[in-house]
Amino acid sequence: MNVHDINAKQDAALVADLRAAGSVIEPPRSLDAVAMATRAVRNVRRRRIAVAATAGVAVLALTGVGIGAAGALYADQQQPLPGTDRTSVEPPPASGSPSATPSAPAGPSGEPEAAPTAFLETGGGTLPVLPGVERGVVEDGAHSPYILGGLWYEVPAGGWIAVGDVNAGGVAGWLDPEHPEADGLGETGTIDDMDATIELRNVFDVGDWTVPGKDSGATTLDIEGADLVVIKQHETEGDIRPATITLRSGDEGWVIETRFAANEQGDAMLRNFVGNLWFKEVGEPDWYQPEFSAPVLHAIERGVPADWVRTEHNGLKFALPKGWVDEETKGEFSPGVEWTGPTITHVDPGVDAEALELWGDASEEEKEVAAQEQEWPERVYVQGGEPGGNWWTRSMDAPQSQMIDVPGADYAEVLPTVYNADGAADYYWVNIYIHQEDQGENLFLVVEFDGTEQGLEDLHTFLGTLDFRR
Repeated sequence: MNVHDINAKQDAALVADLRAAGSVIEPPRSLDAVAMATRAVRNVRRRRIAVAATAGVAVLALTGVGIGAAGALYADQQQPLPGTDRTSVEPPPASGSPSATPSAPAGPSGEPEAAPTAFLETGGGTLPVLPGVERGVVEDGAHSPYILGGLWYEVPAGGWIAVGDVNAGGVAGWLDPEHPEADGLGETGTIDDMDATIELRNVFDVGDWTVPGKDSGATTLDIEGADLVVIKQHETEGDIRPATITLRSGDEGWVIETRFAANEQGDAMLRNFVGNLWFKEVGEPDWYQPEFSAPVLHAIERGVPADWVRTEHNGLKFALPKGWVDEETKGEFSPGVEWTGPTITHVDPGVDAEALELWGDASEEEKEVAAQEQEWPERVYVQGGEPGGNWWTRSMDAPQSQMIDVPGADYAEVLPTVYNADGAADYYWVNIYIHQEDQGENLFLVVEFDGTEQGLEDLHTFLGTLDFRR
């Protein structure tokens, strides 16, 4: 693949990638505010057939480089501190305060804590189980994890940035929106400026790791695939209570240092964080519901239903259900066309006023557009390319990549994705890269259908109508 091939495919995928990405560590400087607001705000609820409804909570989502090798983070800068209040149990005793009755120290409020009633063998020793851990607690019930080595993890809700190379021992930090460095998402800040931090290290010299005493104040947790799990909550440092989480799975280990608030919310954040850890080799746990997953397409039957309308763009013939309308677009490469249907698949809320204040380089007009709620209907976006050689090369790094047969095409790749919400498919979104045989057109398509069975059936029907013959 030459440079042109790479740039062409990356540029073509930008439209779709903005729609799929969550917030991340650092947004590319090339992104403008309107694009972030209208295409990358997190979807918060689903609506049907263009009816009036109330917008949900606005959560700003940016695109860029994440902490780990996969996943996405979500930013909600309205919170006083990242996290969720769903779990509000008190912490176990600090590691610096051992006791013959380690289950009854004072919590952040000064009240005695409930005793851990369960103990678990781990790493050749026995420790009390960290109480109050609820598995799979994430914002809106869908997971977008990162992976470090074989460990999958998620960062609590909030605006997180990377300081240093996280994969090589850097730190993910959170800044309060009122922090003087928060306006640039920490571009010039250091880890000393952060209000909360998480540092993960993947290590392999783990043979001599041992488990502290049963009454040391350390706790553990049952994480399938781990032969050692130790959670040490340390003495508070001002408003912060540090914790060290040590995990081992065979010859591989992880050391995670967290610095969350020394209050119930910070304590809940720690429990939610460890409750979302799992190992790739073991496989997805029962509680894991990915935000994005890759559906496998069924066999595609060729033909056009009688109640569908035939159309064409740059030599590509296809059909759409009756009632869809078309509009010309500029496109990244050349003029295109976007067809939209009457079914609203999801709604992006407008960006809240507090978050908009952080958009220092945005104009008032851009902010006004960003503040508006945006409905996303079912759609088929076709962008004209240029005739000549095939631009596209198989996306081998995308596990959902599938090649399909299209009459008149010598290359037709689809990358289907399903966005999951509340444990069910919310909408299907597909990138299609297609080249007409004999030095013909290169086209790029973005296709979105509703997450219902009918939407999936319509997606298959649409793919069966594609025809690139001259």
